[in-house]
Amino acid sequence: MKIENQRVDIHGHLLHRLVLHPDNRVGECAAAIFYHGQGDYAERYAEVLEPFTDRGIRCVVTDLPGHGYSPGRRGHGGDAQLLDAMIQNTLESFGALPQMVMGHSMGGLLALRHLVLAGLGKFPEPQWAWINAPLIRPAHGKSELLVRSAHTLGRWFPELTISTGVTSKMCRSSEDSSETEKERRALRHKLWHSRISLGWGSSLLSMGSLLEEFTESMPKETSILFTQGGDDVICPPKFAREFFKRLPQKDKRYHEFSGALHELFADEGKQELMDVLESWLRSQGFES
Repeated sequence: MKIENQRVDIHGHLLHRLVLHPDNRVGECAAAIFYHGQGDYAERYAEVLEPFTDRGIRCVVTDLPGHGYSPGRRGHGGDAQLLDAMIQNTLESFGALPQMVMGHSMGGLLALRHLVLAGLGKFPEPQWAWINAPLIRPAHGKSELLVRSAHTLGRWFPELTISTGVTSKMCRSSEDSSETEKERRALRHKLWHSRISLGWGSSLLSMGSLLEEFTESMPKETSILFTQGGDDVICPPKFAREFFKRLPQKDKRYHEFSGALHELFADEGKQELMDVLESWLRSQGFES
């Protein structure tokens, strides 16, 4: 895998983009857009995306505003219009390559929204999708008063941020003590945050409503894989199971990892996740 760092100007926002290229000996056969989680950043996903690049799939991860190496108030991810411009910019870079969409947590919500909009004709229909621990219900765990007033507050104070309440103990059950992992933790401490703006939170609630209303509009020919931690308290598996049953895709697969928390890709069970990804990619005709 070859890693390329880019800066892309989207509506005046100079966003950081990570492009993971397959090695030259493999060549490119497809391209994927990956959506990161709330407070997260692109570099965290390079390792878990190796099964894709190993099979010739170029993977593109763009830090939203206020995330990772992208400038902006921490937690203020912009709005739906900026997100759509970022998506369009990414898709244009794919050329004629077959497309895949992927995402984790909040990124899972964004990837599912992408599928809805593709089904409604706004974006090209992806051939494949991988959704990991998706934020199906953005209002889960939030106070009813905050949820009811979110859109009003989001209009009045769009960049005011509050804590998401997410902690590392909710995400992972263990920490690797290797030197490599210590370096990763140091980077994570620098780039990760647990903030969300009222404006971006309002946008996520609207995206959740769109998802619920137009689930059946998703492209039926998209092959989709859902992966989910069985003990995830941030994005509970019951929501993923219920939503998965409603998906209209002909080829859909759901894999739940018993006892796993929110970030299986960064936890002790990550090899099990990698095995599932490898198996699914082989089933879709991607050979390493």
